[in-house]
Amino acid sequence: MKSLAGGVWQRRPTGLAARIILFLSLALVPIGVVAYFQTSKLAEETRLRSQLSLVALTEAAALGERETILRAQGGAQALGATLGQRLGDPVECSDQLAAYLGASPGYSFAGIMTLDGDVACNSRGIPLSAAEYPRLQRIVDEPGATAWLSIRGAISQRSVIVVAQPYFVGGELAGHVLLSVPSVLLPRGHGESGPSDFDDLITINDHGEILTSREEVGDVERLLPADLDLQSLIGAKSQSFAARSADGETRVYAAAPLVPGMIHAIGIWSRKNAEAQAISVDGLAVMAAALPFLMWAASVIVAFLAVNRLVIRHIKRLSRRMRAFALSRRVPAIRDEAMPAELADMEDDFLDMADAILRDEAQQENALREKTILLKEVHHRVKNNLQLISSIMNMQIRQSRSDETRAILHRLQDRVRSLATIHRNLYQTEDLGHVNAGALLKDLVQQMEQMSEVSGRRVNLTVSADDIEAVPDQAVPLSLLTAEAMTNAMKYATPGADGITRVSIRLARLAAGRAELEVLNSSTQNSRAEAEEAVPQGMRGEPAGLGSKLMMAFATQLGGTLEQHHTETGEYRVYINFALVDFTPDPTTPTGMPNVPDY
Repeated sequence: MKSLAGGVWQRRPTGLAARIILFLSLALVPIGVVAYFQTSKLAEETRLRSQLSLVALTEAAALGERETILRAQGGAQALGATLGQRLGDPVECSDQLAAYLGASPGYSFAGIMTLDGDVACNSRGIPLSAAEYPRLQRIVDEPGATAWLSIRGAISQRSVIVVAQPYFVGGELAGHVLLSVPSVLLPRGHGESGPSDFDDLITINDHGEILTSREEVGDVERLLPADLDLQSLIGAKSQSFAARSADGETRVYAAAPLVPGMIHAIGIWSRKNAEAQAISVDGLAVMAAALPFLMWAASVIVAFLAVNRLVIRHIKRLSRRMRAFALSRRVPAIRDEAMPAELADMEDDFLDMADAILRDEAQQENALREKTILLKEVHHRVKNNLQLISSIMNMQIRQSRSDETRAILHRLQDRVRSLATIHRNLYQTEDLGHVNAGALLKDLVQQMEQMSEVSGRRVNLTVSADDIEAVPDQAVPLSLLTAEAMTNAMKYATPGADGITRVSIRLARLAAGRAELEVLNSSTQNSRAEAEEAVPQGMRGEPAGLGSKLMMAFATQLGGTLEQHHTETGEYRVYINFALVDFTPDPTTPTGMPNVPDY
């Protein structure tokens, strides 16, 4: 915002409320920084505790799967140690495996696969080869402990978890022991042994393939992270994180190794869980970022309400009263009792100042009204006196026997009438400090229409005058200059090429506070001399050149330079360009009163 003060545009200062907010914000910056770091540290510690808690809960929930896999690994290691060296008789080896399954319920199939992929020793006693089963062939190509889910086992024809455990003979790898655990024997649903506020609990093998799920394995894909490769979790440390699942929901996941390097458990937790809420993106981390802002907002609001109630609203009320006084000069006399004493004193000072201004303005208006009436009466009386002089001159003209005397008196009478017209406009205007020069010029031309007949020919007279506000010191000489120039133009006008006698008067406003007056009449180079010769010696009137001298004097009063010359188009041109001046009161003249023009 900008305001005009002392004639120069200045930027308005910032309001009190904005300054309070600014300084209070600067004061709260250190506190906000400390609060942010403390809250961030607390949020991070809470997140770490929640992650450890979710990992521990996931490990506890997956205890059944872990025990099942470890037991299968232990049994496979025992079978490899006892039967791995007795593969010479496949029938006897198969019988011993079948006897082991009979003594160890919980397994549906057992077999020993050599390095070349032969599984002749198995609990079913049927010849088997890894070449017939891609999963077994993968173990041949990539030896090592592993497990996988077979939805429909080739041997048992039901869903089983196959655990492959390598065995060694003489310190060297000799093959793998295969044990199949039916999936129905693994924990199902949300049992009492684990928490009930997770969506699912799954286990994966070293290839990122799902082994078990508390729900249906086919439905678990929609709950898994959309942009995460599960195989990347194998070999990693225990961790928990929030991610967007394949169905578009944000869920919290906790991953923990059940069998390091082989099987991982992943708990998919509901956001209803307290620890899961701490890890999710809208937990304490958001609060850590928002707490300094909330502190700043609360402090600013409280400070603003206090300052607004004690100061700003009273200042605004006082400002409205000042503006109302400036526009309508009315001052309401209602006082707010809750206003502080300092502001109340300021309001009392304003009321005293307003009363003093109203009294001074009333006195000045009365004095100005009286002076205006007196000045208008002066102009009116001057106009009446000039008209009386014109009437006396008219009587003298009728009694005069000399044509030259009558011509001089007629010309002098025209000038007196011009002065009377000017004073009539002066006392009729509302603002005596400014006169509409365009209207005054048109009125003068209308008064001089009786001179439009020259040598028995009709003069085509055109007038163009803009509405220009001028001070009397310029309006009077401008009008007199126009009257003299028009009289000369009418006197010396001759028919043009088309046989029409023309006189044109133009008053126009220019840029940069200037104006111009132009008087044109149809004429030739010798028209003035011929016109003078055509008039009898006794009727030529006033001395030659008096009109030009008067016009030069009026041009000097206007502050311009008078130009008189014939144009190339066969016209005589009188022209002046002058600057419009503002009203400046004379030191001896009361303020608001124009100077009386000096003729």
